[in-house]
Amino acid sequence: MDIFEPRKIKLISWIKHINENEFLIWDTKKAIKLKMKCNAKSLESLPCGSLVEIYGYIDNGEMCVENIKVVHVPARGEVACIESVPEDPVEYTINYPLYVRHPSITRNILVYFYTVEYTRRFLLKKGFIELPTVVVGVSSDPGLRGASKIPVEIYGRIFELQSSMIMYKQLYASIFNRVFYTARNIRLEPVENTSSGRHLVEFTQVDIECADCGKDHVVEIAEKTLYTVVKRIISKHSELFPDKEIERLEREIIKPPYPKLTYDEALREARSMGFDVKPGQELSFDAEVSLVNKYGVPVWVEGFPVESRGFYYIENPEKKGYNLDYNLLLPGLGEVLDGGCREYRYSQVLERIIKRHREDPAKYKWFLELLEAGLIRPTCGWGMGVERLVKYLCNLKHIAYATPHPRLPGVIGP
Repeated sequence: MDIFEPRKIKLISWIKHINENEFLIWDTKKAIKLKMKCNAKSLESLPCGSLVEIYGYIDNGEMCVENIKVVHVPARGEVACIESVPEDPVEYTINYPLYVRHPSITRNILVYFYTVEYTRRFLLKKGFIELPTVVVGVSSDPGLRGASKIPVEIYGRIFELQSSMIMYKQLYASIFNRVFYTARNIRLEPVENTSSGRHLVEFTQVDIECADCGKDHVVEIAEKTLYTVVKRIISKHSELFPDKEIERLEREIIKPPYPKLTYDEALREARSMGFDVKPGQELSFDAEVSLVNKYGVPVWVEGFPVESRGFYYIENPEKKGYNLDYNLLLPGLGEVLDGGCREYRYSQVLERIIKRHREDPAKYKWFLELLEAGLIRPTCGWGMGVERLVKYLCNLKHIAYATPHPRLPGVIGP
């Protein structure tokens, strides 16, 4: 066919008349301005936000309409024709259903989907099996670093919404060696974390656990997962990213391994940058970002103090007072992945539950019985925040825009 021959086209789009024969046409992927060189009058009479099927052909950058089918005419065109997304993440969260059809948001949701899908494919190839996530249980993870668990009453008893899959991961990794969950977790974050740009009350975490991997192997799996997923997304779906963002991702997500800092080394570097972080404390969000930005590539921080973490981390036998654990930081974001090797001895776990977390061990009876019977094997694992990775990939200013259903601390949308 001659390349200059008019090209047949079919559009299923929302439509807005701009002026004369110019229209804004948008669908779930993009919005374009298009000139109609014939039969434009039949479109001008339609209310803004009408959903139409347009049949015709493109000739010299203009469209000639041959046939129109009106699918739906909105009763409230001012709502149907919202063209921009609020810059305020709180306003966006409250009314996000009005904005999710905007191409900038549908792009983020597609990146979310591809992140989960390519992570799943990679882990399955590495011999992991996927299990269904748990929503409610008798107890959940107490090591939430500032967040709280959420109790619910069911059948006259108090249960907890699951804030992580940690104990379930240890159980099933002890049976199947390699397991993972694409888990929806819920945590009652402090309201002030709304402004952090990286905290959600409800979020997705790819959570793996491995009984036949040591710490170094699990860290290697995490690095290869991140590298493979990012490279696959920007190579197969480059249309979702501006060229400058692809250049940024190619520059920052280099082939692993990535630099490693001990907690003490990271603490010294953060304090040299002016951050007031006391020994035994977590690094602040700003300190994490400044630290990783100094390197310009993903950076590991390993071996956090025992008192700063949950009961399920095992103490490093070669460095008393520090865990065998690790966080992965990304430039401009901070922590995207958290993990460690797990305590599997009954007496040590029981002591930490009582002394450190000051909780009733009866809440963890089912798990303590497994530990006491020796049915929980030594395991290592990690959890990677999907929305945080999407925020990084799409270079978003706030994590609210990185999820199909934003729930911020203190701000719960529909």
